[in-house]
Amino acid sequence: MKSAFITGVLGQDGTYLARWLLGKGYRVHGLIRGASARNQVRIHARFTAEERKRLKFHTAPLEHSARLARAFEAADPDEVYHLAGLSDSRRSFEIPEQTFESVTLGSVRLLELARRNSKPIRFFLASSCEVFGVPRQSPQNESTPRRPVTPYGIAKDAADSLARLYRDHYGQFISTGVLYNHESPLRPTHYLSGHVARAVAAITRSTQHDLKIGTLEAKRDWSDARDFVRGFYLALQAEHPGDYIFASGRSRTVAELVRCAFRAVGLDYKEYVTVEPARVGVVPVPSGLCGDASRARRVLGWKPRWSFEQTITDMVQAELEQRPLVLRGDPSFQSEVNPVAAAH
Repeated sequence: MKSAFITGVLGQDGTYLARWLLGKGYRVHGLIRGASARNQVRIHARFTAEERKRLKFHTAPLEHSARLARAFEAADPDEVYHLAGLSDSRRSFEIPEQTFESVTLGSVRLLELARRNSKPIRFFLASSCEVFGVPRQSPQNESTPRRPVTPYGIAKDAADSLARLYRDHYGQFISTGVLYNHESPLRPTHYLSGHVARAVAAITRSTQHDLKIGTLEAKRDWSDARDFVRGFYLALQAEHPGDYIFASGRSRTVAELVRCAFRAVGLDYKEYVTVEPARVGVVPVPSGLCGDASRARRVLGWKPRWSFEQTITDMVQAELEQRPLVLRGDPSFQSEVNPVAAAH
């Protein structure tokens, strides 16, 4: 039986991945920052009683080398999925030192633990499309020059470079995934998609009158988190390690996302949306980000099951149904959206 060690196990991606691997018979070890009452509530909300029996949680911040090493040793993993770390690119301007401590140094600590282990460990490092900054070509692929423009993007680029160094110099099996925007019913409301889905449901119930948003013109490449975690898994089942982009390959405006969300309840978004440019903030949003995932499709056989419309509709439905987190976090759950069936 294989053992997997997942950092960021209580996040969106970590929850889906842990449950996906449990379904495949893995022993799953999850890393959380601390054994707080809040984290215990999150664990009980996201995993079934049966899953909690099979999950082993370890507490250690990425910034604490000794505690991280003890957790890693206890997990004794065959596969590592490193998903944790600060992820707010705008806030990274306010806390650049903490960003590098979490993202870059946290990654190198884990890479070192894997290198020093007595058995070969397969390692997946989750990166971000923000390593491309404001790209000069679109869509971006694995060879696109990197020009990050935020402390977060720079920290991620440094972690990726270290991963490639360890792979090339030490011969470790290390794969990286450059992740574009990926959503799900687990998205909290401080993310745009979660904010929109929650607002549409509230407007439908007449408990809210409008949706305030900073811009309708910004563009993003949106996919589904449930599709991405299958890509993480496939990256570590491949014959050779590599770098992969996970994306839809299509850039869409915020207006398209909002239109889709309101269409799910039969409403015209133009009647409910108020644009307030001041909500955008002082940090510019990089433009031109759109990923070419053809290598992941060709080499890994990765194929998305959820369309953009299905994902956004499912997020709105989850809010309308007040769907519990344990169902929102089930990678096999299918609502009436009926995503395209595919088997791996």
